[in-house]
Amino acid sequence: MPYLLRYHFDPDYERRRLRPKNREDGSVDQFDLGYAQNVVAGQLLAEWEEVDPDEVQEPETILSDDLAFPHGEGCRVDPSNPRRLLAAVNGHVSCVDGLILVRETLSIGRDIDFHTGNIVAVGDVLVGGGVRSGFLVMGRNITVRGTVEAAKLRAMGGVSCQAGIQGGGRGTVRAGKSIRARYCENAVLHAGQNILIDGASMHCRLFAGEKLAVKGRLVGGEAYCGEAVYVGEQLGGGSQSQTRLLLGYDPERIHQDQHLKARVRELVMELATCREEMARGGERAEASGAEALRLEKLLESCQAQLARLWSHPAAMRRFSACRVIVPGHVGDNVEIGIGEAVLAVPEETRDVVFRYVDGEIVMEHPALRK
Repeated sequence: MPYLLRYHFDPDYERRRLRPKNREDGSVDQFDLGYAQNVVAGQLLAEWEEVDPDEVQEPETILSDDLAFPHGEGCRVDPSNPRRLLAAVNGHVSCVDGLILVRETLSIGRDIDFHTGNIVAVGDVLVGGGVRSGFLVMGRNITVRGTVEAAKLRAMGGVSCQAGIQGGGRGTVRAGKSIRARYCENAVLHAGQNILIDGASMHCRLFAGEKLAVKGRLVGGEAYCGEAVYVGEQLGGGSQSQTRLLLGYDPERIHQDQHLKARVRELVMELATCREEMARGGERAEASGAEALRLEKLLESCQAQLARLWSHPAAMRRFSACRVIVPGHVGDNVEIGIGEAVLAVPEETRDVVFRYVDGEIVMEHPALRK
């Protein structure tokens, strides 16, 4: 009795025309084309099933007597059942020249735009072009050879933006490990470990769990760093915008703190409006009273979250180990904070390192000791 090869993915997927996905309300999502078929290690890809050859209708169906799977890299035969083919790695599955393959890296040789849709991969992602505004790329590690615009990048590991980031005030990059970019402008970067900018950082919000290094200029915006900041050429210098650095705290807790405080402000304003309606009386007083109770509960919840946020020992670092190193010069409108200490840096300070001593920030020269 011959065996039929039953696929548990679409072997013709890469030859099909990508189409937007339908939403539940009947509309279509132009950003979701389902570019890749993701699989995880151990997932069933194909299996042999006994079949009567007279019952097989499709001429392209694969039949065999020896149970030899047509597979290449990233696959393995199930040791407990030789009729089953499993994924050996996390990645995307495809059928190329008749062979089942699972590749750990999803390579896209063009821009991420309406021709590709958003990219969501369980393995690494290599983008040969740029990432256009409004699109999302998610993966284990992400490399983008073109410019990242006002898009979103999310990686469990690292992110490399080889042509830089032009965020337009809406671009965000988040990495579980480190981020490296040629330059960044008007973007938000979150790295669990380090951020390295080869050129300039202009008007960005930077959150680095450990270290931040900008080889060129760091001008405008805010930088939150757990341990150390290095700026090679120029720190600050924009008279119209302040450049703020804060070291010694967990940057992600800082971000959550900012989000929660903004939500508290919104709730306080909404609660005040409800109470004004209640004071006027009339038909809306009862509904406003119920809404006020709901807002009060939300406000209490946010305030409790804020209190818990800073109660964990990991929230703060050793302030005495923090450093801001500037071998170049410091421009105007620069503020440095290490722990509870804050310093407005004198303009045109040069070749300096800032550190925390006895509750104050001190300046020492030179920035780098030989």
